[in-house]
Amino acid sequence: MTAIVRAQPRPSFVIESRAGAVSARSGASEHRLLAGVDDVEGLIADAVGRGGVIVVDDIDLLPDAVARPLVEALGDADAVFIAALAPRHEVARRSPQRWDLLRPLVEDADRLTVAVAPLALAETTALANDRRASRHGVGPADAAWMMALHHLSGGSPALIAELVDVAADRGRMHAVCPIEPFADALPGALVDSLSRLLAPFDARERRLLGAVFELGAIPLSHVASVVPSDVLARLHDGNLVVASVEVGAAAVSPLIARVIRESAPSGEHLEERRGIAHRLLALSRQGVALTPLEEVFCARFAGTLDAGGPLVEPLTALLPRAALSLARSGTPRDALAVISRVLDDGPDLRASAALVLARIALEEYAEAERLLDWLPLPVTAAERELALHVFVRTVCATHAGAGVARRRIRDLVRWAPDDQQWRIRVAHAAAMLSLPNGASFSGRVLTAPTEATRPDSSAMSDALRAALAASRGDAARARALLRERQQTHGWDVESDLTLFLLHAYTMVMVGDDLEVVESATRRRLLSARWGDRQDEVAVLALLDASIQLQRRRPDVAFTSLQTPRIAPPESLRVWYDAVRAIAFIARADLVHAAEALNRIDLTAADGARGSFGVLRETVRARFEIASGRFEAAAARADRAIGEAERRMPMLLPALLRVLVAAGVALPQVRARAEVLAARFDLAPLDVFLAEIPTTARVDMPRAVEQLTSREREVVDLAVSGASNAQIARRLGLSVRTVESHLHHARTRLGMSRHERFAHLVEGARPLARR
Repeated sequence: MTAIVRAQPRPSFVIESRAGAVSARSGASEHRLLAGVDDVEGLIADAVGRGGVIVVDDIDLLPDAVARPLVEALGDADAVFIAALAPRHEVARRSPQRWDLLRPLVEDADRLTVAVAPLALAETTALANDRRASRHGVGPADAAWMMALHHLSGGSPALIAELVDVAADRGRMHAVCPIEPFADALPGALVDSLSRLLAPFDARERRLLGAVFELGAIPLSHVASVVPSDVLARLHDGNLVVASVEVGAAAVSPLIARVIRESAPSGEHLEERRGIAHRLLALSRQGVALTPLEEVFCARFAGTLDAGGPLVEPLTALLPRAALSLARSGTPRDALAVISRVLDDGPDLRASAALVLARIALEEYAEAERLLDWLPLPVTAAERELALHVFVRTVCATHAGAGVARRRIRDLVRWAPDDQQWRIRVAHAAAMLSLPNGASFSGRVLTAPTEATRPDSSAMSDALRAALAASRGDAARARALLRERQQTHGWDVESDLTLFLLHAYTMVMVGDDLEVVESATRRRLLSARWGDRQDEVAVLALLDASIQLQRRRPDVAFTSLQTPRIAPPESLRVWYDAVRAIAFIARADLVHAAEALNRIDLTAADGARGSFGVLRETVRARFEIASGRFEAAAARADRAIGEAERRMPMLLPALLRVLVAAGVALPQVRARAEVLAARFDLAPLDVFLAEIPTTARVDMPRAVEQLTSREREVVDLAVSGASNAQIARRLGLSVRTVESHLHHARTRLGMSRHERFAHLVEGARPLARR
């Protein structure tokens, strides 16, 4: 409506209702109240006389004292009138009398009626960014956040506005999703909006809508076959099954699905689900390819079919694929029944592989290891790829150790000893176990094969060499190895997940292109989440959380770590705990940080090719700083730096910052950093060196904005010469709390523990008065 008003070459009279009062405005300063018939008739006469246009937003919500005379007067006046109102079924449901009044505006043949469809993704982005800036003072969101918002809102402008406000209230303006649709409590206003959207539909239509949600992004060509035509027409009218992030697909908002689920037991959906499954199988029988979620839906709900019936063959063909999808999903136990149906008809590699993966997801590692010995021998290239994936996942999950795992993987060459490409593929899988994060990375990066072709072996070799170069602190070589692939397959078009993760992992280690990596990682994370591929979700969520910590957003890192629906295996869980511990420390939550550290301590010291030990020491040193044990932190960081040089150079900047926070003399830290920078080509190390002069001579008036309000009060009193005890009495705090505030202030300002605030702000105005 704002765009229409701005585009008018003639005066516009905009009628709006705010705080119960209706007014009309024309231009920047002309306002008049509308309270009855005389006010309305005067406004219309003025608009006609000046050749203007009357614009009303939400005319169906105006009070009767204004709406009725407005509609009646317009019938007799030669005025240009533009109005927006809710869909007719919603207006009629709220008030039949109001619909009788407004019906001529919609059904008169001389009037033009435009039904506004759900917003496209680009329109959602524009609307949401405008609200973020105007209402909350926050800059534009990244592409992934907007994808999630569009997915949640279904393109409804009202829901978009409410979701932006909810995200602002809950501190999720930079998270992957504005709100967790099935985990977070929904605000009352949002529930009311969702209920209004669903009000026109009966119980059967709601059940069908809930079932369609389970199909995910369903191709538009499948929609008419899945939903009965009478229901589909009403769902289209209600704008509920037409908006999707993916081009050429439709989807149901998860918020709508939640309201449906909470208003009716899931058992009531069985009949509708069975009908949808049979219609999908009929499509498959005609040669139409189903999506993985559609295949899973059929496996779950098709039921028992008549032997020899036309749908038996397509169902039998998709069951092994559905078993694999379920084993990777958030409900891996559901795969067991499907696997049993397949294996009852004889051995099947895909079903056996799904069984192993399901046991790993259920944390039954010993059983997975036992089942691995019964895996049928692969014959085709696709079967070998799948079996390799299962072997890597299993040997990583059982913590056999990197050396044992590499030997077992290399033994798999015997499956096709004369196939050179297969030998290279096995060598790549074994090489991944040499990366600094070892088994945890390899266990997830080797995704189960799809119909897409694998990248050429040279691209994979370059990616592996780049990751190893980055782990050794050789950023220049890492960039050179990735350059060719990045020029032809950018972050947005890289089709192979393994290559994408290797490239992203390399960039995170060297500290380059973090914003680009973050955006691409989040988009893939959302896609994996909506497709319920939880093995991909686990590693992508960890990658995003690591990036958020580098960007100093611990709260956002937590939301990323909470994305997976199932617990990651032990080989990956230790990395989750390490990231959690660092985020807790950044938030000064030492209780939960200590719990995460205790879980980390249970991990073998030689895990991840020995590199996990130095990561653990780095986290411990940061915990000691936060706990006020500066000498212990300095000693631990000093020892860990030598190990980091050999195992994980990317941790060197973090360890150097620990030395600064612990009070080690800045010239000494700088000298050590210069030696390390000469050996290792890492962007974060260069950033640390560039910050050293600023750290030594902090410009307090500029840097004070980094402090919390309480830290400013404490520092102000310290600058005035008050002792810690005097500050404690003045502010009603304990001396220990005052010391903690001063320590955190020094850390934020880059000061050593021996520097005095008074020296740094000499001649500046006291902070409190500033």
